[in-house]
Amino acid sequence: MRLSPWVTVTAKHVRLPGRDGVHVYHALRQHDYTTVLALDPDGRVPLVRQYRPAVERETLELPGGLHDGEDTPERTAVVELAEEAGLRVVGALVPLGCFDPDTGRLENRFWGYFAPRTERIADWTPEPGVACETIAVDELIAAIDEGRFTMAPHIALIGLARMRGLL
Repeated sequence: MRLSPWVTVTAKHVRLPGRDGVHVYHALRQHDYTTVLALDPDGRVPLVRQYRPAVERETLELPGGLHDGEDTPERTAVVELAEEAGLRVVGALVPLGCFDPDTGRLENRFWGYFAPRTERIADWTPEPGVACETIAVDELIAAIDEGRFTMAPHIALIGLARMRGLL
């Protein structure tokens, strides 16, 4: 059942090992999404502040968006970083991986990238309703620890980047 251009509820009819009969499970089909962890020219991490109706509050997130067209996930990361943070990638993005954000409920995939070098886009203006701010890496880690930065897949990307020695 298509609920909107962004969400479809699907029914999965499955036979489970050790259980009789066919069981129906529901999942949400959404577009894949792409996120980019970046460092601005000052070595700070750009974050996006915006109101999210699903949680009914403003959130802090890494720049990113839906991967819903002909573009590759990498191209989506470049575009979203430019639109939401006013930054252009210098050199290559570092792929952090493609993940399942919630295997119990969601069918989509989550693509993550790291942009170690960026430059500011002259005359950039933020999207309506979206504010960009920057934070030092150690302040970002503190924000996660204190519950001020709560987007779980984004926290996973930050942790992955630290595990790989990128941050």
